[in-house]
Amino acid sequence: MKGGDFLGAGEFTVKVANVEFNDRENRYFTIVFENNEGKQYKHNQFVPPFQQDYQEKQYIELLSRLGIKLNLPDLTFDTDQLINKIGTIVLKNKFNEEQGKYFVRLSYVKVWNKDDEVVNKPEPKTDEMKQKEQQANGKQTPMSQQSNPFANANGPIEINDDDLPF
Repeated sequence: MKGGDFLGAGEFTVKVANVEFNDRENRYFTIVFENNEGKQYKHNQFVPPFQQDYQEKQYIELLSRLGIKLNLPDLTFDTDQLINKIGTIVLKNKFNEEQGKYFVRLSYVKVWNKDDEVVNKPEPKTDEMKQKEQQANGKQTPMSQQSNPFANANGPIEINDDDLPF
């Protein structure tokens, strides 16, 4: 994958290009989703035993929407079954307060059927999002771009002597 060949926020029909095992403690595996333009999104999926209640629900929903049948009661499956599975992923921008910028996160996966249209709808960052990142990183937004009620004061301010209280 070349630098910059990744999916940003939006909705995309993707296939699972690869499954990676990067966690030494086996708490998660990484699903590499790829769209028809070769752009990728990597999602770390936690595995049992779960540390948070929501993780089990997310695990079951994601895998079942990709057509994976889980073994009960331990919720296991062969990760090779994921390769080439197709789904539509919805990616959202989520602001990270500590780092002062937005990161793309998997919101959910939609089931994809053979007759479904291929979706490729990126959602670029809004001006407000860019401004929030700049402010979080100590960069002031230029006055010309701020919503400032006094922005019309580009020249000298004219005040009559009669208006002064002293």
